[in-house]
Amino acid sequence: MIQQDYIRKGSKVFFSDTKEEPVTVFDIIDGEVSVKLSRMVTAYPDDLYPVPLSPEMIKRCGFFKTDEYVFEHPSEKIELEIDYKGVTHMHIHTHEKVLELKALHELQYAFWTYTNEEIVFK
Repeated sequence: MIQQDYIRKGSKVFFSDTKEEPVTVFDIIDGEVSVKLSRMVTAYPDDLYPVPLSPEMIKRCGFFKTDEYVFEHPSEKIELEIDYKGVTHMHIHTHEKVLELKALHELQYAFWTYTNEEIVFK
């Protein structure tokens, strides 16, 4: 399950049993979340699951690999580093911040918070 505070329009999450490809959150109204499957579906935060931050998901967000465990974003001064436990550390050089991330929606939320831009997910 995902904490509702970190879900926003555009978040990529897994929906219930469909965990092959992330779905996009289209709206959140009064605790109900709209996601698009083959059609629009209304769900609750309990129906949504985090997408683990894997190197593949990081690349789909526009980051490129600069070292075995390091990725950088081409338009921002942001670096992601995966530690030996699989936890991703986001270094935001313009704010001298380091955040610990475990899921795709957390990366999207942090990126938007510090850059005021959306991540382009391919």
